[in-house]
Amino acid sequence: MLFPPQNKTSSAQTSEINRGRPEERGLTTFAVSATGICFPFAEQAAQLTRSIQIPGKPAKEAEIEYLVCSRSTTQMNAEQMLQGDRNYWGIENGLHQRLDVIAGEDRSRVRDKAALNLAVIRRAVVSVAVRWIGHCKDKRRATMSGFYDSMSAQNNPKAFKLLTVCKPSWLDHL
Repeated sequence: MLFPPQNKTSSAQTSEINRGRPEERGLTTFAVSATGICFPFAEQAAQLTRSIQIPGKPAKEAEIEYLVCSRSTTQMNAEQMLQGDRNYWGIENGLHQRLDVIAGEDRSRVRDKAALNLAVIRRAVVSVAVRWIGHCKDKRRATMSGFYDSMSAQNNPKAFKLLTVCKPSWLDHL
């Protein structure tokens, strides 16, 4: 039986307060083979146990998930894998919040190749906006909404048009 792990190699644990809630995470790594779990390049796997306590509410059951990694235990230990999983969600949440809430990606009904093109453009806009936000002198305007407002209202009409135009006139000449 592969799961739960039989040959544990290392473990790590963290406790923190996140958004006012105590969170505990425990990760135990174990060696695997790519052929043994039918996952290309797999070197190790881990069982991640997450427990979140919301003040004033009954305790929730701990969540358990499994991770697969292509790095060996000498290249990535349990603490590094636990930190990597935590960092992944920070990036994931930050980008998706910007794409979903501000750029309306979840509401978009565009499909096929156009959806991929729009996704690339949205990510490019988010990249430019994050840089703009980092250099914005007015901290109250240093938001995605502030970026869009600045691009549409100030001296940047060409940049805003480039990102929002349905059919650019220069395409007629090609």
